[in-house]
Amino acid sequence: MKINILYASWFGNGKKVVEELAEILIKKNQDVRLFSIMEKPTEIIPDADLYIFSSPTRKFSLPTNVKDFISSFTPPKSQTYYALMTTYMDPRTIGLKKMESVLNSKGMLKATGDFKVKSLGIKGPLETGYNEKLMAFAEEIVKL
Repeated sequence: MKINILYASWFGNGKKVVEELAEILIKKNQDVRLFSIMEKPTEIIPDADLYIFSSPTRKFSLPTNVKDFISSFTPPKSQTYYALMTTYMDPRTIGLKKMESVLNSKGMLKATGDFKVKSLGIKGPLETGYNEKLMAFAEEIVKL
C-alpha cells in the first residue's frame, strides 16, 4: 500500500514519532513517504492509498499552518483514506477532531483510530510505552 505521512513538528517530537512509524511500516512491506507540512506545498504530494496527517497540539488545537494546509489539501480521488496522529502536552486537545471534521467534509474516509502521544516537555521526552501504542497503530494500518 502507498502511504504518505504528512506531518508538522516544531521541536522534533512529531518528527521522531512519524519517522518511527515509517520504519515500522516499511518493515511491513508498505511504500511510505514522509512530507513535512512546513516544507512541501500540497500540489507536490503524490497520490497514495492512505494519508496520515500528524500535527502537534498548541493551546488544545492545531497550529495555524497545519489548519491552512489541511484546509487546502485536495484528495486525489473520492473515498481517499486517512489516519490522524498528534503529539500533545495537555490531554484536552481537540486538534484531531478539527482535522477529522475538515477531512470528512472533503469526502475522505477515516481508516483507523487516532494515535496520540503525550510529550512530557516541549522537546520531549515522550510518554513511556508510546512505542507499543505506535506498533498497534501500525498494525491497524497494514490491515487496510
